[in-house]
Amino acid sequence: MLSSYKQHVQDKLAERLVFKNQLIDFTKQIEQAKDLNENQIKARHIIADVAKLTQTKFTSYVEQLVTLAIKSIFDRPFKFKVDFDLKRNKSECFLRIQEGEDEEPFVPSQELGGGVLDIISFSLRIVLWSLQNPRSCNTILLDEPFHFLGKLSDRAGTLVNELSRRMNLQFIIVTHDEVLTNIADAAWKVVHNGTHSVVTQIVGETKSRLLRGR
Repeated sequence: MLSSYKQHVQDKLAERLVFKNQLIDFTKQIEQAKDLNENQIKARHIIADVAKLTQTKFTSYVEQLVTLAIKSIFDRPFKFKVDFDLKRNKSECFLRIQEGEDEEPFVPSQELGGGVLDIISFSLRIVLWSLQNPRSCNTILLDEPFHFLGKLSDRAGTLVNELSRRMNLQFIIVTHDEVLTNIADAAWKVVHNGTHSVVTQIVGETKSRLLRGR
């Protein structure tokens, strides 16, 4: 009888030791989970701070360059604005124009004749290209990029030439604007005669050839 009690006590002591070791393991796991959670919280804060700093620098960079481009074309106190709003845990970007320091920024539209949109679209394309790392090829294709500028297209042409020179960019432009054609380094006129496309170089060394097709 006594031996059975001793065995029972030993079994309980063994169980107690197992539970004690399990408790130690669980305690370590809880501490590790707490440390991991704290590190994740710290990491989220760091990522949020870096994102905010990056967003601020990106905003400043884009606003300055696009504003300079707009001011080089228009004789109005336009300023380009980039605003970020957090919605449903996602950051949304809004592009606006401000005319005068005391005026409310507004979304640019065709109400301005479309010319401002032309310059904003062109400028953003150049800015995004400049931010690429590594950058893609330095050739940019543009199809009627300044269609709504009218008499101001000569200023846009000057802007294109300046960017080409400073940034080592090659622009290939499809346009009906003779002003842009005349300031180009080389230009070709394409006319379809009903059977062939006749291509004649009108700026630079003059050459003509036929392109089969429609």
